[in-house]
Amino acid sequence: SLCGHTSPVESLAFDLAEVFVLAGASTGVIKLWDLEETKMVRGLTAHRSNCTAMEFHPFGEFFASGSMDTNLKIWDIRKKGCMHTYKGHTRGISTIRFTPDGRWVVSGGFDNVVKVIRDCEIIS
Repeated sequence: SLCGHTSPVESLAFDLAEVFVLAGASTGVIKLWDLEETKMVRGLTAHRSNCTAMEFHPFGEFFASGSMDTNLKIWDIRKKGCMHTYKGHTRGISTIRFTPDGRWVVSGGFDNVVKVIRDCEIIS
């Protein structure tokens, strides 16, 4: 068991190497766990409301999160912070996916819209 959230977990994601798992909660908090050591690596105050979607970037050093606050955020795991916040949905975000090469990220929302972000400002 990976414990630490104080509110319901609403979204989960594994990195491609299956070393880390992300968990987003109804309070907007995101926690990152190292599966090999079964310990929490980082806790992030990420969104103003429910963190409903997350996806690791294919290269594993970044991830995206989406929320009922309508924002999609790109995070740098190494620098422990948000690199960019994308706005545009009028209702919450329900799903996020990166392309295999990591250049594009798409989000689907409860506003019945798909947003596409090209060259999503991830610099390796």
